Amino acid sequence: MKTYQIKLKLLSPTLIGSGEGFGALIDTDIVFDDTGIPFVPSKRIKGCLLDSANEVEEMFNRSSILFQIDIETTFGKIGSATSGTVYFSNLTIDDYHNTKTWLDYYLKSNTYPEILSRERILQTFTEIRQQTAIENGIAKDGSLRTIRVIKKDIEFYGEIQIENETDSILDTLMLACLNFRFMGTKRNRGFGEIQCSLLDNGQELHIQKKLEERCTA
Repeated sequence: MKTYQIKLKLLSPTLIGSGEGFGALIDTDIVFDDTGIPFVPSKRIKGCLLDSANEVEEMFNRSSILFQIDIETTFGKIGSATSGTVYFSNLTIDDYHNTKTWLDYYLKSNTYPEILSRERILQTFTEIRQQTAIENGIAKDGSLRTIRVIKKDIEFYGEIQIENETDSILDTLMLACLNFRFMGTKRNRGFGEIQCSLLDNGQELHIQKKLEERCTA
């Protein structure tokens, strides 16, 4: 089984929603662990890359570009009991496990209660935004919503493991990453612009040259 890395950089504040709020203070919150560190769930990144791959396939079909990609083998067939041959991990901040180990230690030992808490850790990675609906130029009563977003420029890393790798599977993943530019909710409000890269031993893989050859053939 071959292992690659995936890198996700946030180019704008991003709302990777948990589907829940945070008490009475925040209406829409992000996904974060028990220490307060945000992460991207594996199912979320797989779903986003699947959608991106489908967009690429549609673009190829409309432009009559002959380029073999294999979405079903890569991501699995919808409704099938078997999954695809590619396995995704959660995406976490760089050096996540070491960072979490030390933060957990200090949180549990209550060494610095005045400066270290789960909420303070969460604030390091995030910011609070408020939005309201406007009606006839006036804020609509009861429409104020408070959301938490992850700050721009934060990078997340994870692993992609491929069982029985083929060129078409790797091409599918590279094209999906290249086309993947937005994620999360509130994308029409300026949130969620991202840059996604597929890495092999820390080196970014590129498909542009191969794509240009097919487009100019």
